[in-house]
Amino acid sequence: MKIGFIGAGKVGTALGIYFTKKGLSVTGYFSRSESSSQLASTLTGTAAFEDMESLVQSSKVIFITTGDDQISNIVDLLRISSELSKEHTLIHTSGALSTDIFDPLGKIGCGLCSLHPIMTFSESLKASENLSETKFTLEGNIQGNEQAQKLLDTTNNQFFIIPKESKILYHAAACVLSNYLVTLIDSGFAMLQGAGINKENIAAAFMPLISATFSNIEKSGTVNSLTGPLARGDENTIAKHMLAIETQFPESFALYQTLGIATLDMIRDKRMDSIKYTKLKNILMKGE
Repeated sequence: MKIGFIGAGKVGTALGIYFTKKGLSVTGYFSRSESSSQLASTLTGTAAFEDMESLVQSSKVIFITTGDDQISNIVDLLRISSELSKEHTLIHTSGALSTDIFDPLGKIGCGLCSLHPIMTFSESLKASENLSETKFTLEGNIQGNEQAQKLLDTTNNQFFIIPKESKILYHAAACVLSNYLVTLIDSGFAMLQGAGINKENIAAAFMPLISATFSNIEKSGTVNSLTGPLARGDENTIAKHMLAIETQFPESFALYQTLGIATLDMIRDKRMDSIKYTKLKNILMKGE
């Protein structure tokens, strides 16, 4: 299984490092940026290809690890490649796009797969280390799925197969869990600064609380892990929160309100009866 990468950014580089450590044969990289190809090839001990045709000729499994908006252009170039055949498998790593983007290549008969790592890639070396614990989602044709599963069996990574029509909802959920979690934490940190806590001390002081919450969710699930005034039904505390945020930090008022209502909906009829739910929701809906 000779693996080549079109795209030498964080995802492609991290996967290349990980695959080589797992004993897979990585041929190298082709990228619009020669410096990116050179760096990725250096980190993986592989080749930096000068053109796409050479990479296709040298590889049987081709990962497209560019940005989503560039994948269709890559597909168009592969469609006219004299080197691409039914013996190849093409894999893109987009979370939002399905294998439908490979439709122009359908007549060639090659394996097609969308393989998405459920992991954030803020830095290639660290991400490559995290990949040993990463699960993947995949969807594709028979040949593509078989090749992707063979690869993941070699690396010992678990995976889920999902239907292509579910890809965009799946990706939206992943964005909520990763991207918007960052936004939520940033909002909390900003309020703490507003409350007079030194910016440099906030992360160290509150990350243990955040980490403990994650551990509780992993152990007990979301509903049973919820603590705090909403879970206890503390009407006075929630009302005071609303007033304090509205007067001292109004830019976070709508966020607190929206998350509070969503939290009530989560625990209604599970940890809270309808009467208490209605009272707390009325407090959160103040001014509407």
